Amino acid sequence: MAPNASINKATNLWVSRVIPLILIGLVGYVSWVEIKLLCVDYLLRPSTTLHTPRPGPAIGILVIYSVLLLLFVFTYARLLFTVTVTPGYVPRCSQWRALRESKTKAKGRRNQRHRKRSSQSSNGSTGENAGGESAENGRISGHNYGGGASTAPTTTEAAPGLQDFYSRDAFVCQTDGRPNWCSTCLNWKPDRAHHCREIERCVRKMDHFCPWVGGVVSETSFKFFIQFVGWTAIYCVFNLTVAAYFLAEYRRETHSLHVHWLVVVCLGALFGLFNLGMTGSSLQFALINTTTIENLSRRTLVWTLAIHMPKPPETSIGFRTVSFSTATLTTESDAPAEEQASGAIKTFAILHTKPGENPFDLGPYQNFKTVMGDHWYDWLLPIRFSPCCNHDRRDGQFAMGPVVQRMRAEAGIASVEEISDEKMHRKPKRSRRQSHRARAAVAAPETDSNQDEKKGRDTGHNRDEADDIDLEAGLGHTNGHVH
Repeated sequence: MAPNASINKATNLWVSRVIPLILIGLVGYVSWVEIKLLCVDYLLRPSTTLHTPRPGPAIGILVIYSVLLLLFVFTYARLLFTVTVTPGYVPRCSQWRALRESKTKAKGRRNQRHRKRSSQSSNGSTGENAGGESAENGRISGHNYGGGASTAPTTTEAAPGLQDFYSRDAFVCQTDGRPNWCSTCLNWKPDRAHHCREIERCVRKMDHFCPWVGGVVSETSFKFFIQFVGWTAIYCVFNLTVAAYFLAEYRRETHSLHVHWLVVVCLGALFGLFNLGMTGSSLQFALINTTTIENLSRRTLVWTLAIHMPKPPETSIGFRTVSFSTATLTTESDAPAEEQASGAIKTFAILHTKPGENPFDLGPYQNFKTVMGDHWYDWLLPIRFSPCCNHDRRDGQFAMGPVVQRMRAEAGIASVEEISDEKMHRKPKRSRRQSHRARAAVAAPETDSNQDEKKGRDTGHNRDEADDIDLEAGLGHTNGHVH
């Protein structure tokens, strides 16, 4: 690491520790002005004879101020606790520390020999490639239906971490079908993860590094961050309004300014505008299901996705695929039992979104709920984590929206949910038909030979066999395994 980068990182971390203390001191000062100088000394026990005590406004201000202060402290404490305890970091490789030390020693030896910058860059890239090769999964193969080269080399080395990707129906990948690789953490990057240079860690759904909380705002803390800046904005606007009103009244009565009230007005205006802007931008990102980092290239970004193909096509279809042997999946994997059998193959199509499309966009309301929660009290109180923090889902690490459904349809791929829905829609119809035939068979007179013949035709095996063929034909193009 360069010396300037080390100094900048240390400075940012030091500032991130000091700013929360400054914020706590400012809140304490505003509380002293609002409670002691305004409510007690000016409204309840006025020192001038220009007006009588006014307990009604004093009690109202005290109650509202106490509620807003409590919400401010609660959200800020919850945010600090989450950023410190559960920041949403991606685990590093188990050999990360040993490899990092060996790289540091090797770099020191290279610096001592005064090698050229170009040779240092080539050595660094070689080291990164070696780290990537040592962690690649076994028995990955791919091909281009258009006649291109293989999308991934074949290797027999086992690789921890890839199972979490290939056990799902879709994940973000590179052009060769593998997940994104972090050469610093020496690990596969989950969907929407970003490497933070401030802390040298990959973070799930990282939004930004916030000095006000002394850490990274990520998927675990983004909801609490929105609540914090929202309640802080309301708290500042309230203080601004109250202090400005009584400052104007004091000015009319005494023809002078109250310095402390004027300071509260300035602080309320400054921090109120700042937090209103942060609240608006954060809510906007929540409604479109993006982050500050993703928003930088939101209109031009092209996502590359690996989407599971229940039945790979046998003819050329114009996109690349990657196949993965699910025999390497552990029994704790989310993959079905038949996919974990020895020799089972799971094939993924490598598809690309259009520029500016967001595969995780579920619609404004659903996007909002994935961040803020399902109930109104989850939107207001920082109690539970965001629903998007739960990655125990088969379709992907995050829920995917209409963009992925359109990509599936254009590629001729049916999802597992579509197959299940089709089965559910077909089975009740057949059950009702069989029940109707059974009731008709019981109610029909046995002495009527014509009815017996008709009953034989209606309930014969030919019709049932035809139904079975139709059912299998309807699912044949969407279900199947590669052997």
